[in-house]
Amino acid sequence: MSKQPFFSVVIPLYNKEHYIENTIKSVLNQTFIDFEIIVVNDGSTDSSLEKAEAVLSNYKDHTIIIQENKGLSASRNMGISIAKGQIIALIDADDLWHENFLKSMHGLYINFPNASFYGSDYLEKYSAKNVVETKKNINHNLKNKEFIVSDFFSTNIFQSIICQSSIAFKKEIFKTIAFDETIDYSEDVDFYLKSFMKHELAYSYTPLVTILTDVPNQITKIGIKNKTFPNLDYYEKKHPDNPSLKKYLDFKRYMFAMQSKLNHDNVKFSYYTKNLNYTNLSLKQKILLKSPLLIVKLIKHVKKFFLKRNIRLTSFER
Repeated sequence: MSKQPFFSVVIPLYNKEHYIENTIKSVLNQTFIDFEIIVVNDGSTDSSLEKAEAVLSNYKDHTIIIQENKGLSASRNMGISIAKGQIIALIDADDLWHENFLKSMHGLYINFPNASFYGSDYLEKYSAKNVVETKKNINHNLKNKEFIVSDFFSTNIFQSIICQSSIAFKKEIFKTIAFDETIDYSEDVDFYLKSFMKHELAYSYTPLVTILTDVPNQITKIGIKNKTFPNLDYYEKKHPDNPSLKKYLDFKRYMFAMQSKLNHDNVKFSYYTKNLNYTNLSLKQKILLKSPLLIVKLIKHVKKFFLKRNIRLTSFER
């Protein structure tokens, strides 16, 4: 192990006692082994810290930071700020890396020297029998290949091609780009907006991460009331002549509006639909925005029914 590891693996941890052991084990089981692990315990009130300490007890190159609860963005920033590696690799405390994830990210670093970000496809796990590979807005002929994503925003207009546990980046970008600690809903969206206006993403169109979607304490479970969202209008005003960015922002406005509708937040719903250009939405999305809440909830239950049968219905596709 070199004094300066190639990767710094940053794991923000808050009340994930039933998941953190398997998450860390998925890191320790990597085929590429030149890494340090940084766990930022963000004021956990359960046994998350003790379980992280136990599973890391025999791994020398690790650091555990203990802080009062400051939120996900602050935890990531703290971990990144003390990292010794060239490349930061993020993983949430309830997700799992496949054993070749870091090897693939290292390969992208070598093969695409002009890129600053590296990422992979991922699987969504709803239960032991419910693991879904979502359809991405990428030509299927590129499946299992590596390439530079030419336009991040147009590629991500529907299903995101990366998640926060399937992304790595050069530590040097942290000098100018960090997670906004005032945002506590969709922090990743704001981070992507800042990052991919300036930097290239090298991508492996192979699922190398499994994200768990039915976990307590996730925002989708506890709701978005009083949460601070990314300021989408700011990015639109800053880059008025970028049509793919505009479409991406409108897609996020649609998503935030639908979340607001489901949470009975008429103020946020009105705010996110006010500047939304409906021509950038699919017909299904337009219908859902205009539909009564009862119909939207019924459709959501129908989607859950099919999802249990590994059929994922979505309004993300045209």
